[in-house]
Order: sequence, then structure tokens, then C-alpha cells
Amino acid sequence: MFLYLDTPGFRMGRKSGRIVVYLHDGSRREVPVVRLDAVVVGARGSISSDAVRLLSMNGIPVVFASRFSPYAVVHPFFMHGTVITRREQMLSYSDNRGVHLAKAFCYAATMNKARVLMYLAKSRGVVEFREISKRIEEIANEIMGVEGELDDIRLRLMGLEGNAARMYFDALRSVFPEWTGFVGRDYRPPTDPVNSLLSYGYVVLNAICCLAIAKCGLEPFAGFLHCDRSGKPSLVLDLSEEFRQPIVDIIAIRLFSKGMLSEGHFVFGDDGFVYLNREGKAVFFEALSKRLRKRVKDPYGSPVAFKGAIMRQARNIARFVLGVIPSYKPFVWRWW
Repeated sequence: MFLYLDTPGFRMGRKSGRIVVYLHDGSRREVPVVRLDAVVVGARGSISSDAVRLLSMNGIPVVFASRFSPYAVVHPFFMHGTVITRREQMLSYSDNRGVHLAKAFCYAATMNKARVLMYLAKSRGVVEFREISKRIEEIANEIMGVEGELDDIRLRLMGLEGNAARMYFDALRSVFPEWTGFVGRDYRPPTDPVNSLLSYGYVVLNAICCLAIAKCGLEPFAGFLHCDRSGKPSLVLDLSEEFRQPIVDIIAIRLFSKGMLSEGHFVFGDDGFVYLNREGKAVFFEALSKRLRKRVKDPYGSPVAFKGAIMRQARNIARFVLGVIPSYKPFVWRWW
């Protein structure tokens, strides 16, 4: 579960193996740390060092969120017994391992868009979605056929995935209610409720992927598909590409389609920007907690919860760059 702290003046402390939150009205809430996926702070308050220590010892990150998206993550400090993993990660960028990983991330990002549309085609009987899904699959296969040095093919890979993304989000226009005003992906800042939820959800997903990457001894800022840039966690964005559609997009589709999110869950600013309010974030985090526990099949066909799949993929990145496994299989969603 996600513990969302949105009441100004809160105090978070520790009581044995439980996190205790004290509110200014005198009430309090206790949650066993073993039940937590993350703590999300959306208001001003105080957190004791004992609480941070307990969370860190149990691998629970603390995410600090503003109106539009999370802006900071405190995750446990991991003592790695060796630096070989990071050294091999850096060396991989300049050889075939880097090309292999970049293509795998891009392929998964594209194929999962096709899978979401195929899922909607079957559940809603929309024939057009099936046709678009097949066209996106063709782009995914084209991605795997791209050859060359990583610096030479990255823009080609991103361009192909971008074409698939435009087709995908254009198709989703018919899925969301008219009141949302959704006409396609609008990145930063969001100007409609759907994009507001997607942007917020993607950054929360990034925080989860960052924790998995750190646990495996990998460097979060040294990616393969995404460009290196100061302050940009490129490998986090690479891994997140595999899970955006089957986790965040599916949540968004269900919450809007079932009326669990309405206009009352968003703030429509005078500047044209739209963001989730307190109630909207509570709905999202409840849905995210359930989704992370949803069991799926990993690339090798083994059943695992989404949360565990993220960890397995991060571990497999490390195993691949170390030469423990001959190839890296990206996560492609299978709901059947």
C-alpha cells in the first residue's frame, strides 16, 4: 500500500515495526512497515530520523510530491559489495550489450502499446483497435531490425517508438470521457485530467523503478535508450518504458471509464494547467497499490506480481551486463 500524507502539520514517527502518523487534530494512524510500498508526502510536515531508518531498512522509498508531480525521492542507501556491475554497465554502452538493451527497452515500450489496444479490442469489441495494434506491432518488429552503433541508432529507435505512441494515444481518444478533453499526449505541464494523471503516474512509477535499479547495484543515471544528461535518471526511464502502459495507462483507462475519477478530483487552474487534488491522488494510489500486486507473467513465463516483475527486470539488466545471462528479455504484457 501507499501511505499518502496530505494533511499539513503532520508528524511521522516510528513505533517498533510500525510507522505512526500524528495529525494536528489529535488523531493518529499506525501502519505496519511490511505493508508499505512507499510513503508519499504531499503536504508540509515532519518526519523523524527513526521513521526514515525503519523505512530504509525495509526498502521503502519516501516520495515528495507537488501539485503536478513528485519532485524528490528518498530511497535507502545500498552498500554494494562490488563495483563491477557499474563498471560493466558503463562499458556496455560502447559495445553490443548497449545496443541490445536499447532495442529491448524500445521494443517493449512499443509492443505494450499494441497489447493495451488489443486488450481493449477484446474487452470492448473495437475492431479499429485491433488493426492499429497490428500496425504498432509491425513498428516493434522494425525496431528489432535496426542495426548500428548505439549513438547512431538511438534517434532512429526513439523516432519509431514516437510514431507508435502517436498512433496509440490517438486511438485512446475514444476511450476517455468527453469531459476530460483528451486529444492526445500532452507532456509538461498537463492541460487535461487524463494527461495530468498519466504524468503523475509515470513519475511515481519512475520512483519505483529507481529503487529497484539501486537495489541491483546499477547506476540510475547511465541509460541506453535515453540520452545522458545531467540530472536525468536515464536508466530509470529506460526500465520504466516497459511498465508505463500495463500499469499506469491501464489504471487511467479503468478509473476514468468506470467513473472513479470525475471533474471533482482535479483542480483546473486559471493558467490552464490541470492537476490531481487530494481526493484524486487518494483514488490513484489505491488503484496503484492494487495494480502492483496484480500477478502477471514475466518474460520467461513465470507468475509474478507487477512489483516483483520490476525488480526482476532490474536484476536481469545487471545479470546481462555482467555476462551471467546471454540476453535481456524485455517485459511485454500478457494478460491471458
